[in-house]
Amino acid sequence: MDGQEVCLVLHISKRTLQSYRDRGLVGYTFIDRKCYYKASEIKALLDSKMKVS
Repeated sequence: MDGQEVCLVLHISKRTLQSYRDRGLVGYTFIDRKCYYKASEIKALLDSKMKVS
């Protein structure tokens, strides 16, 4: 998933997503200078957010 898709799924801003990366809350990889995220990690993050709420 790219950053825009992740922001839409999690209902967060690009800056919040950057903060998640900086804090190690979500793994990512760069391909051709673009950041991508594994759908399984985003699902795990979403599940953890749902448990906290």
